[in-house]
Amino acid sequence: MISSILAIIGLLLIFIEFFVPGGILGVTGGILLVGSVILFALQTESFLAFILFFVIVIVILGVLIKFALWRKKKKKGIYLSNDQEGYSASSYDKEMIGKEAKTLSDLKPSGHIVVEGKRLQAVSKTGYVDKGIKVMVIGGQGAHLIVKKMEGK
Repeated sequence: MISSILAIIGLLLIFIEFFVPGGILGVTGGILLVGSVILFALQTESFLAFILFFVIVIVILGVLIKFALWRKKKKKGIYLSNDQEGYSASSYDKEMIGKEAKTLSDLKPSGHIVVEGKRLQAVSKTGYVDKGIKVMVIGGQGAHLIVKKMEGK
């Protein structure tokens, strides 16, 4: 009886570990599962009963892990998606792609450029670019524009 209670508590702790990170609950649940199997082995005189208990614990553990992974995949994280609505990380101006710019600082490989009178952060795709060189905006990532040195300029 006590071994069954330990097994149930261990399984519950392992299930909760999937949603509350840290590892302590999972380790504690694993220790309780192993302890419940050992305690059951010490209490019973039937080898068949011990094997049956062990197999049942393993099967329930497998089903529990599968269910927890399914729930976690369905939930997609600890924040609801509607909680994050309207919030976004900084992003580059997509209208700048394809425009000529001039470096305001050395790009080593990042620095500043000026495009249509606007000072913007940029990263050179081709490595080091000296100050005052004409570059072409070819893309962006995060808040940075990605530029490459214009041929012959």
